[in-house]
Amino acid sequence: MTPLLLVAGVIVGVGAAVAMGARDARIASLGLLALLVAAPFVADPLPAPVPLAFGVVAGILAGFLVHVAARRVPEGAAPTLGLPATIGAAAAGFAAGIGATAVALPRLGPDAALAAGLAALAVAVGPIAVTRDLFRLGSALIVLVAAGFLVLTALAGTLPPLTGIAAGILLVALAATVAMVGGGAVVLGGVSGPDAGPDRRPAPLRARSDRR
Repeated sequence: MTPLLLVAGVIVGVGAAVAMGARDARIASLGLLALLVAAPFVADPLPAPVPLAFGVVAGILAGFLVHVAARRVPEGAAPTLGLPATIGAAAAGFAAGIGATAVALPRLGPDAALAAGLAALAVAVGPIAVTRDLFRLGSALIVLVAAGFLVLTALAGTLPPLTGIAAGILLVALAATVAMVGGGAVVLGGVSGPDAGPDRRPAPLRARSDRR
């Protein structure tokens, strides 16, 4: 395992943990950006220059879209798990991927790709299963898709150019969806943030009711 692979894999794991566990949505979006930009470098050999550049640009664009959405998320929209828990889960997943070298698991890609993929997978599954916040859910889906492509890289080797380009397009499409529907921290069945609570009637209706 080369130092570049190890560093890129660690950045992916830490970025996934921050994306899923940071209380501030803007910081979470920066973690997601770090994950998406570093993920194309977790391959041995590296992709050809054009697919590699496309992957990096797609990661920057996807991260920017999620960051734009994060600026509109209310402060009360907390993540499902805290940052310490997600860092612990990511570290466990990364260690499991590195430890897979002791098992005769057939694979063509580097151990760092498997470790980074398992780290991202470990922190994405929980929010997808329990969160109702569309911003957090969308971010978790992006992390999950990135994890899937990393595991595929670990098992099958460096992705073919068209597959890598398709992965970048899919991630940008998911990020655009998050930017459109997740910026207000909308939850399934209501709206999160200061206005969320037992009485979820629109404000004008609550005002008229209170005057009665």
